[in-house]
Amino acid sequence: MKKTPLFIAASALILASCGGGSNNNQGAQSPETNDNGITEQNPSDAPKNADGQVVLSGSIDKNVTWKDLGLPVDYIVEGEIALDGNSLVTVEPGVTIMFTGTDGRIVVGENAGIKMQGTQDKPIVLTGPTNNQNVGSWDGVCVRSKRADNAFEYVTFQNGGAGEHVLAIEGSASIKNCTIDGTGNNGIFIFKTTAFENNTIKNCKEYPVTYHTWAESTTIGGKGNTYENNGKNFIYIRTHYGDDNTTYTFSKESIPYFCDEGLDFNSRITINIEPGAKFAINRGWGVVVGADVIFKANGTAADPIVFTGAEDKPGYWNGFEIHTTQNDESSITYCNFENLGNKDFHDDCAFFIGYDAGFTFSNCKISKTKAKYGVRVENAGNFVDNMRCDNITISDASSAKVIVNTGIEGVINDEATLDGLDKIKMD
Repeated sequence: MKKTPLFIAASALILASCGGGSNNNQGAQSPETNDNGITEQNPSDAPKNADGQVVLSGSIDKNVTWKDLGLPVDYIVEGEIALDGNSLVTVEPGVTIMFTGTDGRIVVGENAGIKMQGTQDKPIVLTGPTNNQNVGSWDGVCVRSKRADNAFEYVTFQNGGAGEHVLAIEGSASIKNCTIDGTGNNGIFIFKTTAFENNTIKNCKEYPVTYHTWAESTTIGGKGNTYENNGKNFIYIRTHYGDDNTTYTFSKESIPYFCDEGLDFNSRITINIEPGAKFAINRGWGVVVGADVIFKANGTAADPIVFTGAEDKPGYWNGFEIHTTQNDESSITYCNFENLGNKDFHDDCAFFIGYDAGFTFSNCKISKTKAKYGVRVENAGNFVDNMRCDNITISDASSAKVIVNTGIEGVINDEATLDGLDKIKMD
């Protein structure tokens, strides 16, 4: 059989994302080097079968190198292999690892490490059993450690994902030039990556990539990745929060970020969104930017940032609410806001600007809204003092109007154009 990839089993929550626990580490012995090209706990734990393949199971607590044996399948994994202690498993280019069933997985412990670095000509392949090349025929690979030497490069993961994910990075790892082809559920679960570049993720039954949280992933998304024929072709944002005084960057990817529970940016953080990034917001949720947040969503005329609904339906998601008071640093430019706004969002508007908010707001479009008002400004005086506003186009609102709280006692709202709003276009 031809050489193929490796899988990580992961569940919906971080502590459960690796599938089964390490339960095969009883009676580990001192390592020896055998003639199979592998340093193992004991030569008897890694026998050759009739085809000359090395059969592996159990636990490893020493440094190990798995060499290319020149066979169609070099190593057969039965059940779970657990990397314990400070062990480091290094897999050489050209190695093919076959897992014998749906419980087949590699789990890297909190202090252990894994290096799978193939080459373009000699990729490392992880695959399911010869007699079952269906998706979900084996589990996956789970990395719980944050070691700097955790790396996957030119690794192919074929037909894994019997659990939640075929590759679960619960700690940290670099992922470059890898291919995930076919999973029974999702592709990659990411807590943190030091690099996520030039990967191809295709034929996943569910989502190709899931971020559980981006508290430690200061860069969300990657560069040059390709996503094809996935059941839900989004980068799934499960939950989100940030650490004070930290900058988070959302990279431009070729598919949207699916924000299951919207986006709620708070505390003293900085958000950078690259030109061309696209966010699909779930029904009934919105985007909220807190007062202390430095928010920089700056697209270009040729490559705008897009906030839209998970479905292309007017008024599908609630709306955009911004309170940032970081006047000199926050800016929203060349952004398109689509499919937002309904009567339940801030008195029937699509885009809400809070009482003390201040930021640059220019060259943006608000469209496909069911709201009566395109923009609601909570304080006219502060808007004039704190805002730099230019070339905002509002279409599809019932009256395509801007509604303003004038701050005058007895007058709640005023639909008149004010200084600072005179360049808002209402189509």
